[in-house]
Amino acid sequence: MKIAPTAVLPVLLLLLIFSPAAMSSALAPSGTDEHGPRVYIVFISRADYVDSTDYDLRLLASVVGSAAEAKARLLYHYSGLGFAARLAPEQAAQLSSECSCWFI
Repeated sequence: MKIAPTAVLPVLLLLLIFSPAAMSSALAPSGTDEHGPRVYIVFISRADYVDSTDYDLRLLASVVGSAAEAKARLLYHYSGLGFAARLAPEQAAQLSSECSCWFI
């Protein structure tokens, strides 16, 4: 079953509106280093039959270097839409070039 992008748009908009409010200052990056890790919400497209958490961790590990580091950086998993993770800006840019990423 394929979900039309227009059907997902209202959900994405709600996530964009409420996610910053739901993430407390504990998730905010410490310090003001503009090149340091920041919290990114990554929206992806994946097949219904794959384990979404494993898929997200493998995708994240491809840019952070290891499965252990991916688990440490994964902050929240949106079961049908993607995940929130702490990434450096260049890692987010690398991740956005993946074909399964809708947007970051």
